[in-house]
Formats: sequence, C-alpha cells, structure tokens
Amino acid sequence: MHALSPALTPWRPLFWEPVAGTGERIMVGVLHQYGGRWCSARIIRDDVLDALYGASSVAARRLIDYGLGLYQAAAATVDSAESLSVSLGGLHPGPLRETNAGSAADLLRTAALLYSSLANLDKLDEADEADAPQNEEVNRRFSTEVRDTVALRRPDLLRYFGRPSTLIDGGQPVRFGFLSPKIVMHFVVLHPVRQNPSVRDARARIFELQRAREISGIAEAALIAAVPRADDATLGSKQRDQLGVNRKEIEDEVDAMHMRWYAVHTAVEGADRVIEAASA
Repeated sequence: MHALSPALTPWRPLFWEPVAGTGERIMVGVLHQYGGRWCSARIIRDDVLDALYGASSVAARRLIDYGLGLYQAAAATVDSAESLSVSLGGLHPGPLRETNAGSAADLLRTAALLYSSLANLDKLDEADEADAPQNEEVNRRFSTEVRDTVALRRPDLLRYFGRPSTLIDGGQPVRFGFLSPKIVMHFVVLHPVRQNPSVRDARARIFELQRAREISGIAEAALIAAVPRADDATLGSKQRDQLGVNRKEIEDEVDAMHMRWYAVHTAVEGADRVIEAASA
C-alpha cells in the first residue's frame, strides 16, 4: 500500500449492489477528505433510484445514506481511508484514489466521470459554490498567465499590462489588464460555478472599458473572456445552458458598446487575441 501524497486529496468510490448476490454494482457515492475533514456524498441521481424502486426509493436512499455515514465515521476515527477495504452498511468500497482538486465539487465531478454515468452533475455544480475561488483571484490568475505568454512572444507589449487610468477627472486610478495608445483591454473569467458573480464582474469591466475609452480618447476597447468549452464533460446540463445564456448576454452588451469581444478557452488563446488586437 503506497503512501498518499500530501498535495493530493484521497477518496474512494462507494458502490451498491441493488440486487444482493448478483455482483452487479453501481457507484452511489464518494468518501473523500477535503479541507482536513472526512466527508461522504451520495451522487447517484434520484431518478435512477426512482426507476429501480418506485415508491420504495425513499427507503433505498436512506439505506445508502446510512452506509455513507458509516464510512465517513470510520474514516474520521482513524483519519484515513486506506484501511477501509471492507463492506459497511451494504456498500462496497472501490480502490483508494488521490486527486489534485481545486474544490470538493471538482473532486466529486472527477469521481463521477471516472466511475459513474448515473451521477447528478448539476447537483455537484451547486453543492460547493462556496469552495470556488473569488472572481478577482481567478481573473488575476488568468491575466497573469496571458501576460506571461505574451511576454515570451512579444516582450515589447509587456509594458502595457496592468497600467492604470482614471474613470473620471481627478478620480482614483483603475488598473486595466492592458492599456496601450491604441487599445484598452480587460480580462475576465466566466466561472462555471460562480456564474452570477462572474456576470456582474464582466459588466463592471465593460463599464470601466467604456469610461476609459471616453476619458482617454483611445479608439478601441476589448473584453477577453475565458469561458469553458461547450463540450466540457465536467459541466452539468443546467450549468452548460446557463453558461450559454450568460455568455450571449455579455457578448451582446459588449457589442452594444461597440467594443471587441474575444471568448477564449486558454491563456495561450488569450495571448493570441492580445497580440492580434494590439497589432491591428
């Protein structure tokens, strides 16, 4: 048995045998550690249990939750999941895994994608919104990656990143993602979990771009947004639909202000758009 890396999060998929003795098992939950605390989560969709058990599905959910609770208590007692290789409460443990996850929701999505096509991904999307990084932190990380990529290809543009400008005469300076004599740009991330704050942040950036363009006389303004791919397997259907609505809304608002809109999936693509816009 190998030692788990302290940089990774340990977890086990937990399986259930709907018809005892058949050996046919489905993944119903995950035992995992996050933030120094052991947790268990039921991720099988309710409609699957309803289809299997009809009116008795409530009892099935209680039975599954009972087993998940036993695993959570056992792991918390010994502060480990390595020795939990036996069945508890009618559930059966899968292999001990470890994952580098940015949040508990990310870990659960990884587990579901690896072991289950029956998981409720939309529920996972909503479960740990509080675990998502704050928008300013996410935006700063994206803009830094874009800047570092641009610096490798066009070091002459590096001096335009993070430059300040005022929005009103005599006002406090506001730092922009990119500010040159030709164009002013901001970088935003449409985060798949924190969608409402992401939209509010994008709208604030649009306002800042518009005011900076008016007061400075710079002809062009652009919003470069990091957005998830439409076919991203970690997105639930509701989450994907809402992202589409929000992206279209921001795109239309940028267009109404006669600014450029660039939707990118990586910092490399973002750097491409910066170089393209700055060289136009």
